[in-house]
Amino acid sequence: SSQYRQGRPISAGHFSMSWIIWMKALVIGGMLIAASATGRADGRPVHPDAGARVPAVGDQKRSDHRVIVRYASSSVGESVAGAELQKHVVRLQALPNVIRAQPLSQLRMAVVSLDSADAGEQLVEDLQRDASVELAVPDTWVSAFDLLGSSGKGSSSTAELHRALQAVEQALPAQCSAHPACRMRGLVGDCCPTGDGMILSCCSPHSLDLISLQTHHGTYISVGPGGFVSQVAGPPRDQEKFEIFMNRDGTFSFRSHFGKYLTATEEGVVRADSEQAQDWEKFRKLENEDGTISLESFFGKYLAAEHGGPVLANRVNASLWEHFSMQQQAGPGQRLPDDPALPKLWGMHGLGGFDIDAAEGWKVWTGEVGKGITVAVIDTGIDYTHEDLSEQMWVNPLEIPGNGIDDDENGYVDDIHGADFANDDGDPMDDQMHGTHCAGTIAGIGNNDIGVSGVAWRGVRLMALKFLTASGSGRTSDAIRAIDYAVAHGAKIASNSWGGGGSSSALRVAIEHAEAAGMLFTAAAGNEASNNDEVPSFPANYDIANVISVASTTSLGDLSGFSCYGSSTVHVAAPGSGIYSTVPHSKYATLSGTSMATPHVSGLAALVWMYRPQLSMHQVKEIIIGSVRKVPALKGKVITGGLINVKNALEAAWAFEPPHPPAHAPQAIAFEDTDPQIGVYGGIITITAAANESDIEYYRVYMVSGAGFQLEAIGDLIPATGEQELTLELNASFVPSMYARALVAVSGRALGEMPAQLKGIPPHADLVDYGLPVYGPKAASWSGDEDPLEGSVKGSISVDRAKDEASITEYHVYWRMANGTRGPKVGSIPGIGFLEPSCSGPSCALIDTSKTVDGEYVFERGAYGNNEQATIAVSGPGRVEVSVFDTEDYYDTLTVGDVQLTGNLTDYLPRIVELSKGHIDIEWSSDGSVTANGWSFQFKQDGATAELDVDISEILGSGFEVVPAYGVNELTSAAVFVEISDSTTATVSTTLPGDARRLPASESSAGVVDDLASQPDNAIFPPMARAQSKSEVEPWLRHSSRSSEWRILWMEPRATHLSEAATRQGRVRGSFTVSGLGETPLTLTQPAARSALARAVAAQLPSVEDNGVRVVRMVSPSVESVQVEFEIEPESASPTLALDRIEAQLLLLSTGQRAAARFDAALTAGLAASGLAMLTQIDSWHAVVGSPQQLSPKMLASTLVPAGEVQVGGSFRLRRSSQSNFV
Repeated sequence: SSQYRQGRPISAGHFSMSWIIWMKALVIGGMLIAASATGRADGRPVHPDAGARVPAVGDQKRSDHRVIVRYASSSVGESVAGAELQKHVVRLQALPNVIRAQPLSQLRMAVVSLDSADAGEQLVEDLQRDASVELAVPDTWVSAFDLLGSSGKGSSSTAELHRALQAVEQALPAQCSAHPACRMRGLVGDCCPTGDGMILSCCSPHSLDLISLQTHHGTYISVGPGGFVSQVAGPPRDQEKFEIFMNRDGTFSFRSHFGKYLTATEEGVVRADSEQAQDWEKFRKLENEDGTISLESFFGKYLAAEHGGPVLANRVNASLWEHFSMQQQAGPGQRLPDDPALPKLWGMHGLGGFDIDAAEGWKVWTGEVGKGITVAVIDTGIDYTHEDLSEQMWVNPLEIPGNGIDDDENGYVDDIHGADFANDDGDPMDDQMHGTHCAGTIAGIGNNDIGVSGVAWRGVRLMALKFLTASGSGRTSDAIRAIDYAVAHGAKIASNSWGGGGSSSALRVAIEHAEAAGMLFTAAAGNEASNNDEVPSFPANYDIANVISVASTTSLGDLSGFSCYGSSTVHVAAPGSGIYSTVPHSKYATLSGTSMATPHVSGLAALVWMYRPQLSMHQVKEIIIGSVRKVPALKGKVITGGLINVKNALEAAWAFEPPHPPAHAPQAIAFEDTDPQIGVYGGIITITAAANESDIEYYRVYMVSGAGFQLEAIGDLIPATGEQELTLELNASFVPSMYARALVAVSGRALGEMPAQLKGIPPHADLVDYGLPVYGPKAASWSGDEDPLEGSVKGSISVDRAKDEASITEYHVYWRMANGTRGPKVGSIPGIGFLEPSCSGPSCALIDTSKTVDGEYVFERGAYGNNEQATIAVSGPGRVEVSVFDTEDYYDTLTVGDVQLTGNLTDYLPRIVELSKGHIDIEWSSDGSVTANGWSFQFKQDGATAELDVDISEILGSGFEVVPAYGVNELTSAAVFVEISDSTTATVSTTLPGDARRLPASESSAGVVDDLASQPDNAIFPPMARAQSKSEVEPWLRHSSRSSEWRILWMEPRATHLSEAATRQGRVRGSFTVSGLGETPLTLTQPAARSALARAVAAQLPSVEDNGVRVVRMVSPSVESVQVEFEIEPESASPTLALDRIEAQLLLLSTGQRAAARFDAALTAGLAASGLAMLTQIDSWHAVVGSPQQLSPKMLASTLVPAGEVQVGGSFRLRRSSQSNFV
């Protein structure tokens, strides 16, 4: 945990349980997955079959410290980043200790990586005073297995869904006479009542569960019309099929094709002639090590099939003759795949009646025919070579495999099946197993006679987005980048089996952005067995309309012992205990967790959406949560009180009214960028209206990605007025998403809007950046004419590159005619991103800088002082040679790229560091204590000069013009001129007057637009899964029985209503633990102490008055410590971002050093001033602040106590949640 690296302790429960559970999971996973310990030569992993993955880059990323910065919007659209973001990022990059600043344009955010925790804390505090910054959030980490739950906003289509489901129910034939099977059994009336009171599935939405019993000899148990039981050869016919029922006592009963139950007498006689399932008709099912079962009768004897003999139930022991293979068979209204592991998929089609009715749904639709759908699995990656997944993998249509080139210019090389954000590359191979397991449940290939079957047999394209490392942990910034990638590349569903820690406004904004793009976001509710209404878990608890929060159930229909729940925050439940699915190396394993439940919902969403592609995302969500099967054990545990149901959902989808967008599209869209800033766009968008506007109410413009999928909207709606040409003037420039490649104009109306896609009907206009270079070449020279013939020249033009080529893609070279005009183009010289050394930071003036006659730069800092900071930015390739170096060891450092120098290195000099191509920072930093004699180094930079060979048979002018260009756009005012003469040498260059110029396409070569990558950060999120032993039910998962004695010292009566401010904005919940109290924890519960504690918290927070912090509970985890839980309500007139800022400040208090020290001091002073004698004697306060939780008004309302009810304190056994500091 970085909390330990930063010197901040975390609670024992938070740390130890995480790693104990994960170590057990990894040990079991290791038993299932045999891998060698080899890797690729470049240190990156290969396919798991070739060896264990060693995420070297990921380890390096863990050592940086990140801050997410969110800026105020200055753009046309609310969610489109403003042009100023680029300038902000440049300023951030120039700050001391900043390793990298990355923009996330569409979210108005930047992620700043710094080299130390202190630097990160200082940056947050500095940015909080910056008026242009809405929010600065420090990075945090959480334990390896926390997970969480959510609520989503209801849709206006709820009533429509109920009508659709009612129509389905009314369409079911009610009379038994309508069903041949019922008539054959002689049943009459509604719902086919039988003698034992059960309801036959032929009249019920829940179909039969049929099995066959194959003996050790290969024969099948068969029942004749008179009830005689025998053995017959296969394949099984109707007489060899039994309807299986699970009784309440856990036993099973078997009903034959003729409607009579299998019974065993005390003497061991076996027949099938009983009308009811009583004691003699009940069998206990035992699982054998060879995968078979044995059936024990009510009298304790085993069912046996003698070789060539009768079927009896008279054996005391279960040997081979008592072993049977239970084979599932498709009943009426069912379709089963031929995958051999189907019997292990109880969640799809089980014997207990608490599956998701997948077999009944597959009778309707499996996804085998249709357009398909992309599902992003945001997790530990996917083994995309797995035998049961490889054909289902998403393939990036714009990337050429294995060529080492970022063909689609999205920032990732060879991202064929997705991307790896934990290691910053295009290979999302799973090095853990969690993501592959989830993928198999979503879309393991069905009916291919291999392995398992996912909820969707075919048609799903699995997009592997890895942000969790092999340890099962990751960062919020990487999760946000994964979501951003998924939206840009057309994923309609994001499956998220991860979570943990407090809330993050940055992650919330990313999910809201996905919701605006029409993406469904399924999220695991968590494995803490806690109430998410009381202790929220994120991201599942975000109150966003595209989120579905998922709890876990067992095969008996109960809530899994580890599963989180919430009657107002968790939407549905799905099977999550003992789930069998794919793992790397084309293997399979059983895991448990809400992580395993969530992919069932993701697969169902995919199946529904492929069945009815016209449905909107909100309609798909309404169908899933509105078509659940009610389960008594889930009442009051999840919003719907039910388990997802494939059959019901598909039937509801068929009856659901989809959106009806206009049939007519605009004819054309045109846009030409007029903003000269690189990467910034501005101008006027022109739309040619549809020829027929009879069904059109408005037009809208969207950005679309290079893959052709909708991103952000630009500007406001444009009403359809009947005018042939409509314009949208961009009053402010905008910075598009890194994935944006074009603008698309669509038509819309109240009933629906046309989808914005490159390959669809709507017209599009490519985004071509009118960027201009900032600098020009410093000089140019001519080598002299080597051609002896008069009238022709041969030689080379040498160009001294601009001091910063960030805005230059190439230099164009033209003839300069005798009359001073421009002549034909001679050629071009590509830019290389050259950067002349430049220093930024407060100590630059103290560094002596010079340049030798050989062109080498010399940097010297002699006897230095305290707290010096400077960054020298250069470009490679090049070489740094350190000739003098003497600093305080460890604390005063010079970092050259990836090499850090510190201490007295006199005996090791000269030290040479080779720099590779690209931007590189050389950073100098000293602390506030010991100093030394300093350092000196020389920097030799390659590539400062470029040459263009010229061999021309006809001289057309007096010399050449060298003009800097960004793509097709030239800055002619920065051009230089070099004069030539036939058979003579000229070395003179001058700057030509002129202006910016856009070249016609015929005169220019293709330009390159540098898209700025990246995203924000806040927390590490781990997966929720545990390997499960065959003989045990989640023995290593936390259950309600795992508890500890926590003494409640004081508790505030719960509120019966919300204040006006809380109703409007919500609240933030937080906690801190005070240690070093000696024997005085009870003293803190006194009113004066509670008030002092609340004031100390309020003093650290923005937009909070003294009475805005309420202590709500105080508990004692140990004799000398007290955990104080509080709620924060911002001032009534505070801005809408107040909660986000309060949340960010609490994160800083939980991770920062100086901020935490100030809080300790405030507590000490406040308690001393309270006048409590015992407290004034304490001189060693230490407070640890927990992760904050931002609560929406809806979440707050769910925790209110009805009038007349009051909670009282006492001593309780409380289970501690390791995903926060709450109990």
